[in-house]
Amino acid sequence: MYEMIKEHKSKIFTASLLIALGVVARLTLSEFLPSTPQIYITLNGITQPILSMDLFFVVAIVSILSGLLLKSYYVFLVPVAVLIITDIIIGNNLIFLFTWSGFAIIGLIAYILKLKNKFTIQNLPTIFGAGIGSVLLYDLWTNFGSFLGWYPKTISGLTLCYTLAIPFTLWHILSTTVAMAVIVIPLVYIIENKNIKLDFSIKPFEKPISISLLLTIMVLSITFILI
Repeated sequence: MYEMIKEHKSKIFTASLLIALGVVARLTLSEFLPSTPQIYITLNGITQPILSMDLFFVVAIVSILSGLLLKSYYVFLVPVAVLIITDIIIGNNLIFLFTWSGFAIIGLIAYILKLKNKFTIQNLPTIFGAGIGSVLLYDLWTNFGSFLGWYPKTISGLTLCYTLAIPFTLWHILSTTVAMAVIVIPLVYIIENKNIKLDFSIKPFEKPISISLLLTIMVLSITFILI
């Protein structure tokens, strides 16, 4: 019983720390973003910057760490808590539910990865690959929300939506990869070499709850924007 209580407290502390770091970083780092490079690409007759900067990587890293360290329904609760708190202050837009569920997707992929792989230096290529893959899924999902909210419901409208999103997607991949290199690699090294135990147990009902929460908010995302 004592070990269960101790583990529960450790989970709450780790989740609270991730939420606090995510909130502070999202509210304060915007002024430190680098200037958008004056490099342009032309696709489908549309000329736009090759990168469009935002603070996506902050919540992405929090989502990845919640999945790798905490697992279970924390993959949903941690990133959504960060977004709710900061959205109250800086606002969001019509597709906020797509954004919330998008980050939960990132956390869930990290969670599934952790179920199959140890959090070790040897598995870093797999962790990075899953991180980049989850970023692409996030952009596919949230840009689908943008399509439903603001574009003509045609193939041309869908193509236009995803074309305009390319600079954001490229920045999301680049910034998240750099953030993972700066944060995840040292963290894995410290955990592995200092023999720190962060492998929390998972109750049988936690995995279906995590998936159910994500699917519910994804359905609500589409329902809300179409009403």
